[in-house]
Order: sequence, then C-alpha cells, then structure tokens
Amino acid sequence: MRKANLKDIPEQERKSPKGKFGRVSKNISIALGREPESLDLSKRHPFDLALVRIPKGKSLCPYHAHAAESELYLVVSGRGSVRDK
Repeated sequence: MRKANLKDIPEQERKSPKGKFGRVSKNISIALGREPESLDLSKRHPFDLALVRIPKGKSLCPYHAHAAESELYLVVSGRGSVRDK
C-alpha cells in the first residue's frame, strides 16, 4: 500500500470569479497514486479523497446535487454547515 504524508502534498487554491466560493485543497487520492485524468476504475480508487480548507467567510461551492455520487464532509476544526434541501 502506498503511503502519503499530508505535509508533503501540495496545496491547490481555487476561487470563484466573484470571490463568494473558495477552497484550498490537498488531493490525497493523487498522492496515493490515482491517475488524475483516468476514468478507468482499475487505475483509480473507487472514491476520491481530499483535505479541503475553506477560508473564513467563503462557501465551498454553490448548492448542487449528484445523481450517482456521494460526498462526505468531516469538520476537523472550526464550524461547518451543510445545506441538503
């Protein structure tokens, strides 16, 4: 099994054009060997895992839904809320 240390995974920052949404993330799945562009499940994990930091005053993304995808959020520090309707 491949191992990755969070301190060694580079951060990627993303912001929406108007600045309402934003995040700084570390793509753990890629650090563990996922081929970034592959849709072949034999070449990637059955799920993606990322450590995401949401700057104060920002939202991660607009309200949305997926037909065949689940998302898991675990708040490590601070407070978080999830809108589900």
